[in-house]
Amino acid sequence: MDDGENFRGIVASDDKLKARWEAVSDKIMSDASRLLGVELSRVDVVAMPSARIATLTDAALSESYLDEIKQLEAALEQVRKNEMREALESGEEEAHAELNRLSPTERMSKARELGLTGAAPATEPSSIADEAVLLKRLLTLPPTERLSKGRAWGLIK
Repeated sequence: MDDGENFRGIVASDDKLKARWEAVSDKIMSDASRLLGVELSRVDVVAMPSARIATLTDAALSESYLDEIKQLEAALEQVRKNEMREALESGEEEAHAELNRLSPTERMSKARELGLTGAAPATEPSSIADEAVLLKRLLTLPPTERLSKGRAWGLIK
C-alpha cells in the first residue's frame, strides 16, 4: 500500500476528514488553475505532502504548496505543453525546428496534443475603411495567394 492509498483509506473512514480533504483539494486545484494555469485532479493533489498534512491536522496549507504543485508530474507536463504551444504560436525557430524533426503523423499528433488544431478564426473588418485597406493589400499579392488571404482576413466567405 503506498502513501496515497493509505491516505485515501484514512480519509474515507471519517466524514470530517472527507470534508477537509475536499476543501483543501478544491483550494489547491483552483489556485493551480488560477495562479499557474495548470489543471489538477484530486489524484494529483494526493501526492502533495502539504495537502495530506493540512487534511489530517486541520492546519493551514504550508507556504510551499505552490512549489509542490510545480513539482507534480502532471503540472510539469502541462507547463511544458503550454511553453511549447506559446513558442510555436510566437514563431520561435527552435520550437518549429523541433516540430519539423518529427514525421508528418507525429507532427499532427503533437499539434492536436498542444491544442493547435487550426488557424485563428477569421475576423471581419470592423469598418469600410479597414476593408478598403485590406482589399488594396490583397491586390498587391500574387494571384495564387489572394484567395487564401482574402478568406483569412474575412473578406471572402
